[in-house]
Amino acid sequence: MLLTQWRRARPFGASCLVAAAGVEILLVPVAGVGLVVNGGVGGYAGFLVGVFLIAMGAGLCWGGPRDVIAVLVVMAALAAFVLTNLGGLLLGSLMAIVGAAWGFAWTPPVIRA
Repeated sequence: MLLTQWRRARPFGASCLVAAAGVEILLVPVAGVGLVVNGGVGGYAGFLVGVFLIAMGAGLCWGGPRDVIAVLVVMAALAAFVLTNLGGLLLGSLMAIVGAAWGFAWTPPVIRA
């Protein structure tokens, strides 16, 4: 019951989606899939963008300024699309953009007296 109240008081689903996108972008360059090249800028950028998205997902969940975080997540997702093997085979960038939009649109629940 306490966890349910905590989850409803913040954009929990959006933060989980952004963090999952970060994990996906982080793991695709090192997964050893035959399509993905793991060298150069893609390897380092995948690591940096993935860790950044995981941190932004946590920041979104812990009550940071969700508007600023959502804009940063969209910019990181677009950068991941260019830098990291099409943003984790397009799925990671798409998940990050949807999670950022969801977090941006979220409003705190109204407390009725």
